[in-house]
Amino acid sequence: MILERSQLRSGNPEERGNHVISGTEGNVKRRQGNVSTSTFATEEAAGGITSGESAQWTKEVNESIAKGQRYRRHFVWGKQMSVLSPTALWTETAEALPSPPLSEFLNVDAINTINSRPDLFRVDTPINVDVFQSMLEEADHPNPSFYLSVCSGLRHGFWPWADTHYGKYPTTWEEPTPIPAIAQERDFLRDQIAKEVRVGRYSSDFGPELLPGMYTMPIHAVPKEGGKYRLVTNHSAGTFSLNSMIAKADIAGVTLDNVQHLGNALRQYRQHEGDTPLIIWKADVSEAYRHMPMHPLWQIKQIVSFEGRRHVDRANVFGGRASQRIFHAFMSLVIWLATFVRLILAYIYVDDSFSYAEEHDLAFYARYQKFLPRNMVKLLQLWDELGIPHEERKQLFGSPLPVIGFDVDPQLMRITLRPEAKSDLISELRTFARHRHRRTLRECEHIAGSLNWALNTKALVWLNRRIVLEILWAAEHLERSNGVYLLKSVSWNLRQIAHAPDVLRVYCDASGVGMGFWYPSLQLGFQSSLPVPDHSVKTLRRTCTPDVPNDRTMCAAGGWPTVLNSCRQCTGQPVGPFWPKLIVHTVMINKL
Repeated sequence: MILERSQLRSGNPEERGNHVISGTEGNVKRRQGNVSTSTFATEEAAGGITSGESAQWTKEVNESIAKGQRYRRHFVWGKQMSVLSPTALWTETAEALPSPPLSEFLNVDAINTINSRPDLFRVDTPINVDVFQSMLEEADHPNPSFYLSVCSGLRHGFWPWADTHYGKYPTTWEEPTPIPAIAQERDFLRDQIAKEVRVGRYSSDFGPELLPGMYTMPIHAVPKEGGKYRLVTNHSAGTFSLNSMIAKADIAGVTLDNVQHLGNALRQYRQHEGDTPLIIWKADVSEAYRHMPMHPLWQIKQIVSFEGRRHVDRANVFGGRASQRIFHAFMSLVIWLATFVRLILAYIYVDDSFSYAEEHDLAFYARYQKFLPRNMVKLLQLWDELGIPHEERKQLFGSPLPVIGFDVDPQLMRITLRPEAKSDLISELRTFARHRHRRTLRECEHIAGSLNWALNTKALVWLNRRIVLEILWAAEHLERSNGVYLLKSVSWNLRQIAHAPDVLRVYCDASGVGMGFWYPSLQLGFQSSLPVPDHSVKTLRRTCTPDVPNDRTMCAAGGWPTVLNSCRQCTGQPVGPFWPKLIVHTVMINKL
């Protein structure tokens, strides 16, 4: 079957067919034009002029709506979102990966060391590069400069967008590795180094001294789930760190699939295929980054030193600024092949590929001697052809199933935080929120990252009553939350709902002398004069910013009590039908 990409990416269910979850394998025709992009939440443009409202005003309102909805961690869906992997589509316009700049070949010390010790420097990978390139060529991938640069990196070693500041940084440099105080960590590092030497990703020991042109960075045993460790190289250590040679802007722009895209695919399946029992599956690449070889001119910067022994690390490391970018470039092309050649609807986040399948749609995978979801088997077979390593214990399916830290339940159509992660976060928030304590910026950034907050602070942060209350509110909200339901969390804009019968409009305004709100459809309005009794002032103050002086005047001018009471009034309004949506018209949109 020859499958047009324009059909795959269409928002029309009839054009999409069965969501490309099955079909005959075949090549795809080259897509014409550019890859389309989407906003955070609202997929439909406002368009047109509604009665009494300019197109510009409508656009600004819709942008405000989208801005508010994006803070839901993208857990809101539109009606015409594509089901295809954004990562796969990203490859069609991605820039080619770099080779070492000419200035690197002026480093005579490094060049001489590499040429004189070929036993230390080697480019090797388990990936079958010829098969990989042949598949992309036969499928007519529309961005040959990108995929050829990835194939070149697999053959000759990747360059991590680095400027090594030759002539400014030292030619040779050492950042020593501290010996771990815990015996278990020391044993792990010894065993891991021995393993890396055995599989060829580390050279043999050439110590005790560094050779000209070499840099060495510290290594650490970092705990991970299950009581195990991961070896991480700290490329950010010291004044002349390797990560300081790589500009963040040069590695920006990576597109990663996430749970929103899986949720969108589940929504569209349910809307058109009904209540067939579904499962989620997840396939994982073993030792992901480590299968990407680095260029010898970068290998010479990746010397591992531990207990008097020295080794050249020949592979991409956990801890490098460009490490994810390099591995993502390769895996993004793999998911492109899966999507457009093997017709597998799947998504990828770093080394995890994931999707859904009908519960009964299983196939036998000979290598593991077991039945797995059919599309999962097709993906693993593609990995086998390309030489991508994987382990049976990491290939999972079921319902619900954790995906990128969230439990996805295709039967309840719900996405929730994993119970243990939710409990840990609530506990962490409550421990953090201690009134009149000082917290370091690092502590604040950690808690902010957990909640996806942005803190623009410096040095020590004083936890006043307001911050404490906000953090405790978040903890209580998490505790009550039962997740996001995919069929309810739908994006919207003003044009879509402006005249819908299930929408209630209210107009609110306030000034220094009075406040009021009016429901046109109910012919019902309320107003109040100022000044107000003392007990009411106290009530108003609770709805205002407590640290702002003269809050009674600011409160009245800002319209907070007006909007708040209009919302309270409509929820208890006995007249007319129930309105699940409310449009509040106010000039104080910046205060909401």
